[in-house]
Amino acid sequence: MRNSEKDAAEMSAKREIMLETGFRIFAENVIESVSMNDIAKACNLGIATLYRYFSTKLDFVIAIGTRQWEDYYAEIETEYRNLNGENMTASQEFEFYLDSYITLYRRHKDILRFNRNFDTYVRHEGATSEQMRPYNEAVNAFARKFHTVYEKAENDGTLRTDIPEERLFVSAMYTMLSVSAKYAEGLIYPSNSENDMTEELLFLKDIILNAYITEKGRSYHESKAGSPDDSSRTRSGSSCCERGVRWQ
Repeated sequence: MRNSEKDAAEMSAKREIMLETGFRIFAENVIESVSMNDIAKACNLGIATLYRYFSTKLDFVIAIGTRQWEDYYAEIETEYRNLNGENMTASQEFEFYLDSYITLYRRHKDILRFNRNFDTYVRHEGATSEQMRPYNEAVNAFARKFHTVYEKAENDGTLRTDIPEERLFVSAMYTMLSVSAKYAEGLIYPSNSENDMTEELLFLKDIILNAYITEKGRSYHESKAGSPDDSSRTRSGSSCCERGVRWQ
């Protein structure tokens, strides 16, 4: 009899190979144009094996999307803890999450390319709410983090709360995500060009910050900007987005 733990480890390893290979291929191509046979061949596995793990191509695509956002959320959470994010003001934490989209553009253009293709594919395939539940839970983790920022703003007054939370989240974070994705896909400049659109994203971030940070937030932010030992600030340029500018 085979060892059950060994069997489980082998199954897990195969699943990882499928998810990683599928993500790479789908990020480089239109999802609709790639067949499950293509994925199986790239994994050096039989098609029947692939279908034992994922009953449909749609389930497979959703599992890949879920994994990518879970992994990126873990990456951002690690950065947040390293910066003592709980000690940030609401305005500083707001900037941190804006920076996270610039990080996504600089480090993970493949996620952005996959995601826009993903949205089109799942709509076309008529994915049900139940099928989308794991993916939505992964994505909603970011919205829950933003909710804590909004609650913090209600207490410290450094971020505008006269705007409803959902509207603020959509107008700020979705704008950053959407523009980052367009740059990553080359919809504004060719994706194979040498253009690095980080400066443009930083400019967009400044516009958003100036629209939503209060005077109290500006004052607190400016007072901390020159403190070398302040671990609560976002440290744009050396941490989350690696290059940054200070807003006025």
